[in-house]
Amino acid sequence: MLTIDEIKDISFRRGRGYKGEDVDAFIDEVILTFEQMKKEKSELIRKMDILATRVEQYRADEETVRNALLTSQRIADQSIKEANAKAAAIISDAEAKAASMQKETNAVTAKQKEVYLKLKKDSVELRSELEALYKKHINSINDLPTDAVLAREQEELNRKYPTTPVEEPEAVETEPEAIEEDVIDVSQIEDTFEPVSSTGTEFVPEENRFSNLKFGDNYDVDAE
Repeated sequence: MLTIDEIKDISFRRGRGYKGEDVDAFIDEVILTFEQMKKEKSELIRKMDILATRVEQYRADEETVRNALLTSQRIADQSIKEANAKAAAIISDAEAKAASMQKETNAVTAKQKEVYLKLKKDSVELRSELEALYKKHINSINDLPTDAVLAREQEELNRKYPTTPVEEPEAVETEPEAIEEDVIDVSQIEDTFEPVSSTGTEFVPEENRFSNLKFGDNYDVDAE
């Protein structure tokens, strides 16, 4: 490859061929072209150096950016991991609390149901006891005579043992004489008195029939 200096120092032999002025003009033009190309090359080299520097800077920046992106990605991944772990812990804690509350609620509900059923059972037992007590009282009341029974017994007594009404003696102005009163032997009447009730069973006098009955606020029917 020719250099500019070689082109400047070139010489041609004189002959019948090309004119010297034309050759010199061409050489000058070639020299100018080479000098221009040299300047452009130098400028291109300078620009390339600048570009190379910038490329290196860009590469450094790219590495920095890449490292920053990797760091950001790691931080993001770590944050997501920690957030997921916290969310899982919160959900697990909430589920545990919900299960505990449900268990406690079920226990309270079961206890309340048990208390309610116990009260119902006590009410049933109380009702049975009251019904039994009322039945005893009703049976005791049924054993007492009614007006119809009393009327029948009175009629039976009048039929078996009729009596005549005793007339009152007229009052006299004279001194009353001593009147002998008939003395009735009660033991003879009791020996012959055999009253019978309207039902055909043996009649029991009321003072004996109801002698076992007891009344009062402090009387316990179940004690019999």
